[in-house]
Amino acid sequence: MGWGFALGATNDVLQAKFSNSLGLDISLAHRNYFIYPSIDFLTFGYNQQVHDPDYAYDLEKGRSNFYVLNLAAGIRKQFDKLNVYAYAGPGVGVVVEPRAIVSSSGSNVTIENTTHMTPTARGGLGADYKIGGFFLFVETGWLHNFRNIQRRPVNVVSLYAGLKTDVTKLKDNVARVMGID
Repeated sequence: MGWGFALGATNDVLQAKFSNSLGLDISLAHRNYFIYPSIDFLTFGYNQQVHDPDYAYDLEKGRSNFYVLNLAAGIRKQFDKLNVYAYAGPGVGVVVEPRAIVSSSGSNVTIENTTHMTPTARGGLGADYKIGGFFLFVETGWLHNFRNIQRRPVNVVSLYAGLKTDVTKLKDNVARVMGID
């Protein structure tokens, strides 16, 4: 759970709203290295700044969503129950931008979404602390979309916090219950 904050000129188009992320930390043979596939579900308030010639009206106070699939590689340093880590890698995103359509009678407004795919780059830093079978974590990241929104470059800083679980122990417990070695 967390927030995504647009930086620079894009800040007048995208305003932070509650967002979340789902990821899997896959340790490699050397436990200091890992692969980190994740999906970001970023939500923003949206104020159209550049007129779209396909629509008669511009939209204010709409909502935009970014769905970004990331595949990062990372490195971690462990201090007893505390892990500190960094990661970076490419991704691909689907960006949803709203547009307003006003009926011919002028009494109804419909929101129509336009979608665009874009390559992305994501990097970040985080820390987690083991408490029993869970990890309490905080993570900050930087996301760059290689496609502009409203003629503005898109850079987002994300801040997430929450709980992680160690699924390797789950795998071991399932194997033990099923009698598989």
